[in-house]
This record gives sequence, structure tokens and C-alpha cells, in this order.
Amino acid sequence: MAFGPIIIKVSDLAEFRFIFWRLVVGSLVYVMVLRLRGIRLTWSAIRDSFLGGLFFVLQIAFFFLAIRRTSATHATIVMALQPVVLLTVARTQFGERPRPSFYVWSAVIILGVGLTISEQDSGSEATVGGDVLALIGMLFLCGYFVASKRVRNRLDSVAYQTCLTLIALVLVTPMALISQHGLAPPEIDEWWPVIAMAMVPGTGHLLLNYAHAHVDLSEIGLINVLFNVLVPLYAWWFISESITGLTGLGVGIAVGAVAILVTRPANDSVV
Repeated sequence: MAFGPIIIKVSDLAEFRFIFWRLVVGSLVYVMVLRLRGIRLTWSAIRDSFLGGLFFVLQIAFFFLAIRRTSATHATIVMALQPVVLLTVARTQFGERPRPSFYVWSAVIILGVGLTISEQDSGSEATVGGDVLALIGMLFLCGYFVASKRVRNRLDSVAYQTCLTLIALVLVTPMALISQHGLAPPEIDEWWPVIAMAMVPGTGHLLLNYAHAHVDLSEIGLINVLFNVLVPLYAWWFISESITGLTGLGVGIAVGAVAILVTRPANDSVV
């Protein structure tokens, strides 16, 4: 999923036009996979997936809008706050009781994120409006995680991913028309970022939705924070953005803390 911002950065397509065609490609792929597996979509599955699809498209839309209207540093800081929201929801809605060490390693991870982004985007212009968009997007992302965890005890991960992608495609269509971004197909040289977005971060969403049936929500929230420390590495790797020693230190701290966290029992109920 951390490849997403890099793909957005190299594409000049208008936001909702890009999202529309990314969802078209994803929908076609998932429907084909379901047919190969002999699984038929039902109205019950679509109904169960509606909330996840709604939050999915809204978090994508607000992330796109935020990343192009504020600095990546500000957007990343806001997105890194998701574990705070998810820890609260996980405790009240799912009865999760993380061990005290969970909170310690959570703080270490957030420290690593802070070091990673501390010297990024020094020349980028941040706006209050863009920061607000990032905050709304972060809340919708948390809603997407919660809705997905609730439905995964009833739906197969591929069936759920297919349904939510189709729902998101239907919902984004009027957004693209109202925004006047249009639904015209990309030019030949504009297709590769769209396809890459559907196949790479799209596969990340599929794997994450599979994990919701097996991993605590609070733990998934912290693992997903690695998104924020991997983006600078991918930017350095693929589009030659500079990376400092402090950024590298932050990446090492965050990745190491997550590695320690996920190899230990997360809840007090686990002995």
C-alpha cells in the first residue's frame, strides 16, 4: 500500500478520474478471480460490504485531495494518528485489552515515524485546508478498518474485496462527474499508473482485509503505520528523492519496533 503516494506523484490525471479507472481495473480483476474460483456474488454479500465500500472510496478520495493540497509531511503526521483512534475503538467495540508493553512499543513506532518525516518536504507548502482533508481521510480509513473487521467473520476476503470495490466504483462515479474531472479513459501513456495502483496497493488492501479475520484491530493499526516510514524509502528508490541519515534511523526504529510488537502476544488474555 505504501507504493500508492509514489504512483500518485508520477500521474497527472485528475484525482477522481484516476480513482474511477483504478476502481474499474480492480473490479475487473477481482470479478475474474471470483469466476475462476466458482464464487457468485450475492445481494447479501453486497449489502454486508456497503459500509466498507463507502469508507474505502471516501478515504481514497480524501487522501488524494490532501496529498495534492498540503505537504506530504503534514499528511503523514495526520495519518500516523490512526492507532490512537483504533486503540479506542478496539477496546470499546471488540473488547481488545492490549498489554502495557503494547503502548510502549506504540510510542516507539510513532517516534520512528516522527524521525522518518522530520526532514521531508522542507520546501513543500502546507495548507490548513489540506491538513483538514488529511484528518477526515484518516478518520474514514479507521472507519474502513472497523467495517472490514466486522464483516470478515461472514465474508471471504476476495468476495469482500470484490464487493467493496464494485460499491466504491458506483459511488465514485457521481463524484467524478460533479467535480468535472470526467470519466474519459486515460491516454495510452497514462494507463500504467492506473494499472499499477490497482494491482500493487490494491493487493495490499486485499491482504489487509484477509488479515482482519486473524489479527487484532489495534495491532493492524500499528502495522499500517509502517506505511508512513516506507513511503520515503520508495520515493528514494523509484523517483530519486533524497533520504537523510535521520530518516534512515527513523525507518529502522519503526520497523524494528513493529517486528518486536507482532512477535509478542498483543492482549492480556493471551498467556
